[in-house]
Amino acid sequence: MAAVDRLVAQRRREAAPAASRDMLDLLLAARDAETGEALGDGEVRDQAATMLFAGFETTARLLFWATWLLALDRLEQDRLRAEVAAFPPDRVSGLDDLQNWPRLRMVLLEALRLYPPGGMILREAVEPDEILGHAMSPGMHAWTSMWVLHRHRRFWEEPEAFRPGRFAGQFAPWTAGGAYMPFGAGPRICIGATFAMAEASIVLASLLARYEVAPADKRPVLPVGKMTTMPDHEPLFTLAPA
Repeated sequence: MAAVDRLVAQRRREAAPAASRDMLDLLLAARDAETGEALGDGEVRDQAATMLFAGFETTARLLFWATWLLALDRLEQDRLRAEVAAFPPDRVSGLDDLQNWPRLRMVLLEALRLYPPGGMILREAVEPDEILGHAMSPGMHAWTSMWVLHRHRRFWEEPEAFRPGRFAGQFAPWTAGGAYMPFGAGPRICIGATFAMAEASIVLASLLARYEVAPADKRPVLPVGKMTTMPDHEPLFTLAPA
């Protein structure tokens, strides 16, 4: 947060040229529709930090886990490489073009199931309610663990296995309800889901079009649940020309 504070302070001192305005400039220029007041430094910092976390780190975690899973499964990696070779990334000009990579999308969906970037979500009761026989008073918190749901044997066949084919024919399974919620659920579902999937698809396709990926050693990577689902160490990969 200190780094974001420094960026906000610097931008207040030195406005960016009009041709290179970005989200931070928009936040600094925003005014309350009723009072005309600008956002305070703390509000600007919180909004900017939220965008960095929600729009960058979560997608980066998805790409890491998808790459790790493919590095361990060369057959699946080769299958994706053939799919990408049939429609190279440099031909992508719109979201519809991503439909040429159905298997790649399935791999990303499966990576989101096994290693959801956000391992849990929190909701606060705003009025009295009851959940599974438990009384909820206003202000009480309800936690939902995507990690548990995504690996629950009641909902998934071979839940610990990397099986992208389980998502065949499912474009956005998180909208169907049930036990798959990598982007949350309900009215507050992540508004960046489509963008995140498009971004991850293009980056992963670009990597596979150029390289074969393999783990540099046999040390296992274990998931650690913090703000996001992250690896317990930074593993190295070997890259060979595809």
